[in-house]
Amino acid sequence: MQIFKTHFNVMAEHIDANKHVSNIVYIKWMQDIAVMHSDACGWDTKRYHQNHCTWVAKTHFIDYIKQVFLNEVIEARTWVDEIKRSTALRKYEFINQRGEIVAKAETNWVFINTETQRIQRVLPEVREDFERFRSSEYSEAADLLNSDAPSL
Repeated sequence: MQIFKTHFNVMAEHIDANKHVSNIVYIKWMQDIAVMHSDACGWDTKRYHQNHCTWVAKTHFIDYIKQVFLNEVIEARTWVDEIKRSTALRKYEFINQRGEIVAKAETNWVFINTETQRIQRVLPEVREDFERFRSSEYSEAADLLNSDAPSL
């Protein structure tokens, strides 16, 4: 699976009492880039709803390696490491402007039917579209969405 990339600017509202990026912000960034990647693969919220399905997070794991502070620009990377019958393991890396990995993370997503709220098999077209994704076509598009962030 190819890597999808975007950038996040660290703003005052991201900073916690310890004067670094809050743990909760990483979860939000993980969700944001996962949605951007899914959109780039052709699966936006509208398409999921039309097909009566969606992904829900089952577990998150974050390994915090270095602190991140106000005004830093973080490159976020994500990819779907594995799609199983009704789950997908998505991985993430967060990299500072010095090229250092500041955090690694993963989310185990479960595919559900939105009408029954029950787990269902990943639709073949979802699997195919994610497997067809090519980062060279879409990572630049994601950067345009965050055009105020300088490229690393």
